[in-house]
Amino acid sequence: MGTNVDDFTRLLYDCELFVTEILHGENLSESAEETRQVLLNNFRVVHSRNPEEFPIRLDLREDEGSDDNRSSSLGRSAPSDDASVVSDYQEDGVGDYDEDIPPVAAYELTNILKQGYLEKKRKDHSFFGPEWQKRWCILNNSIFYYFGSEKDKQQKGSFYINDYTVQMVTNLRKDSKRKSCFELSAPGKRPFQFTASSPQEAREWVDQINFVLRGKPASLSLFLFFFLLFLTYFWSSDYSNYYQGLWDCQGDESDELTFERGDLIYIISKEYNIHGWWVGELNGTVGIVPKDFLQPAYIL
Repeated sequence: MGTNVDDFTRLLYDCELFVTEILHGENLSESAEETRQVLLNNFRVVHSRNPEEFPIRLDLREDEGSDDNRSSSLGRSAPSDDASVVSDYQEDGVGDYDEDIPPVAAYELTNILKQGYLEKKRKDHSFFGPEWQKRWCILNNSIFYYFGSEKDKQQKGSFYINDYTVQMVTNLRKDSKRKSCFELSAPGKRPFQFTASSPQEAREWVDQINFVLRGKPASLSLFLFFFLLFLTYFWSSDYSNYYQGLWDCQGDESDELTFERGDLIYIISKEYNIHGWWVGELNGTVGIVPKDFLQPAYIL
C-alpha cells in the first residue's frame, strides 16, 4: 500500500509542477487560465489539509508573483514537449556524487576500462518524464561515472563500485531491451540500473566491473592492452595461431571469451592444453577458450 501512496503523491507533485510552472506564461485562453487558477487553489487546499502526506515542496512556488525569474528559467523560446521540460527539471542531482570524487570532464579521464552510452534508470522517475535516460558512462578503475554526453565538462553522477555487486537482470523492463539490463547494488546504498544496446554489450559491462571487483589490478588490463599492441606486428604473418569458432560459445566466467560460430580467434598460448583450454584474443579481449570449439582458420 505504501508504494501506491508514493505513486499517487508523485503524480500529484507532477501535476502541480505542470500547472504551476509549465503552464505559467503560456498563452492560455481565458477559460483555460480560470481553470488553471482553480487547480492552483485546489492544490493549496490539499496541502493545507494534508501537511504530512502532501507537504508543500520548496521547489514549487505558490504565488504567481513576477514573471522575470520564471520566464528565464522555465520559459521556452522554442517549441518543446512538456515531458522534456519536466525531465530537465528533475535531472540527476548532487546526491548522486560520492563526496570525495571531484567533478571532471568526460574527455579528461584516463585509464578507462570501459565506456559507452547506456540508458540509466532514474532514481525517482516522473510520470511526465522518461523512466530511462541516455548517459555516457565510463568505468575508470573503481569509479563509475555517467555524463550527459562524451563532451560534458562535469559528470552528472559518479560512485565507487568497491562495495557493489553487479549482475544481469531481466525484470527492470518489459520491452525488447529487458535482456540487456544490469544492476549494481550494495547493502544500505542506492542501486543503479542500466540498459545496454544489446545483451552482449550488457554482459561486457558486467564482466569488466567484475574484473575490477575481484581484485585483479587495473594495471593488468593495461599490460594486456600494450601486450596485444606489441604482438599485432607479429600476428600479421602468424597464420598458424588463428582459429575459427565451430559453434557459439557463451563464457560463464569473466576470464572466458564469448564468441560465435565463424569468429576468428588468435591463440596466444596453449599452456592449459592438458585441461582442454587455450588462451585466445578476439576483438581486443583476451580470455580462455575451449579448444574443442575451434578449428584452424587457414590450411598451411
